[in-house]
Amino acid sequence: MELKSLSDIDLRGKRVIFRTDYNVPLVTKNGRSEVGDDTRIEASLKSLRFLIRKKCKIIILSWLGRPGGKRDESLSMDPVARRLEELLKKPVKKLDESIGVHVVEEIAALKPGGILMLENIRFLPEEEHHDDSLAETLATYADCIVFEAFGQSHRDYPSTTGILSRLPSVCGYTMQSEVTTLHSVLASPAYPFVVLLGGAKISDKIDLITNLLPKADALLIGGALSHNFLKARGVKISASLIEGRSLDLKKHQKRLFTVAEDIMQSTRDTYVNLGPGLNIPKLVLPIDLVASPKEGPASKTRDVDLDSGRALPWNWMYMDIGPKTVELFSAVIKKAKMVFWNGPLGYIESPQFEVGTLAIAKCIAESPCKSIVGGGDTEGFLKRHKLYKSFDYVSTGGGAVLEFLSGKEFPVLKYLKK
Repeated sequence: MELKSLSDIDLRGKRVIFRTDYNVPLVTKNGRSEVGDDTRIEASLKSLRFLIRKKCKIIILSWLGRPGGKRDESLSMDPVARRLEELLKKPVKKLDESIGVHVVEEIAALKPGGILMLENIRFLPEEEHHDDSLAETLATYADCIVFEAFGQSHRDYPSTTGILSRLPSVCGYTMQSEVTTLHSVLASPAYPFVVLLGGAKISDKIDLITNLLPKADALLIGGALSHNFLKARGVKISASLIEGRSLDLKKHQKRLFTVAEDIMQSTRDTYVNLGPGLNIPKLVLPIDLVASPKEGPASKTRDVDLDSGRALPWNWMYMDIGPKTVELFSAVIKKAKMVFWNGPLGYIESPQFEVGTLAIAKCIAESPCKSIVGGGDTEGFLKRHKLYKSFDYVSTGGGAVLEFLSGKEFPVLKYLKK
């Protein structure tokens, strides 16, 4: 997939809307809001420095959180602007508005190489309500757009497709890299190709599983996601987390289990031979899990062999993959030439139940395979354990990664393809 790049347009001296995705976590330090994780900001620096060298007048447009079309000071872009200024070692002027007379005046006064950051675009009801007049206004502020918001590229909003349809536009370096890398997973994966999925919700991954299953040699399932498949197979999961358990999701419960059953049925007779002792089914579920009481001391755990037929007490829940599953998953990963991973394999919020996820992360990091990671929880886990740089590619796209690999059309790409 060929996209328009920064070299495909003359940007020198131009007014440029830098549409990025600075939806970053915020924390409070000494009574002031600060950026808790600057990965997405750091990812944009290469493109920004290019624009600075080209003496562009840079207008940063982003969103943060879900203010619902009204001003929410806790979601202001102020801490983002401060952190960007620190990283660039260059002034970043943050405005308190994203449209209006004052914005027009500040853009007019902007010097070549200067940077303005507009206020959170989601403070405006026009953005939330898809009002096209907002796109018309924003488009008057610039000569062209550099689109760097992969995490928003599956959204059809005035600040995405609205402005892209009105101005010449190209991709930033990160946007280009995201699309190129993820497209390679779909179009030309290296074989053996292994997909590793965890997390909690099967509903978020149904389309992803359906699209990747024919392309992958093996699909490894862990985390609470695996509980749907285990239950569909007849395994008693007791109080384990499973999507569809709560009353408000009861209508979806049967459908989700049916989907899990359908996926298992479609792969029932499909095996892949990855070497001696590794003639495995295409869909690989945990063979043992670590269980703990739903209520009671967190230190109380039990390794449960799922083939033993041993019943799990009604108030116990599965919290992590067990050592036999770690060994099995690791053996498969070591034979892979490409691994795509999304979602933790246990309750990583507790150090006690991140053992399996950490073991698999280290296995992938040490493997010579091409390793691609998508998903905020997995990305944060790798950073926390200082494994981030041991992977070939870690996407900053969040939910957009799942959408892309599900084969869905991204509306912004209509304007960014060559």
